[in-house]
Amino acid sequence: MIIIKNKSCLLKTIPLVLEEFQKVHFLIMGYPNVERYRRQAEELGVADHVTLPLIQFFCGFFSRKAPGDLAVSPKLAETESNGKLCNYMACGLATVAFDTPVNREILGEWGVYARLGEAASLAEAILGLLGDEERVKELGRRLRRRAVERFSWDDTARRLMECYRDLVP
Repeated sequence: MIIIKNKSCLLKTIPLVLEEFQKVHFLIMGYPNVERYRRQAEELGVADHVTLPLIQFFCGFFSRKAPGDLAVSPKLAETESNGKLCNYMACGLATVAFDTPVNREILGEWGVYARLGEAASLAEAILGLLGDEERVKELGRRLRRRAVERFSWDDTARRLMECYRDLVP
């Protein structure tokens, strides 16, 4: 199963993925307009491969036992933060995202990148992981380690204190 947030671009990507890999299911999260995206999935003929839950549960953190094999964040903003990547990393999920400076800063060398806004490139990146269980696990482990080392509360507090020390002689 693949966990997704941005629905518009991703829904256009799904038929391209299904052309080569049918044994996949997409859990697409994020709101509003669930019914609109459900209709779009039906129009594209991919509704049997998509779940759009009516209620999105979020308790401030994700369990390390995430319900997916890999995550996709097709966020199109080039400069806006992409905090959900840290959640995917903390869950140990291999992650596909568009190639933006923000995504590269967060995922580093362990992210799998697609050309910004290109459904075919996003499908290619997803397909590069599907069926390669060892690579997916290894990327997930490395991203989990990166999340703990660079984005944990302890690390953030340490870096913040360093900034304060630099400001106050």
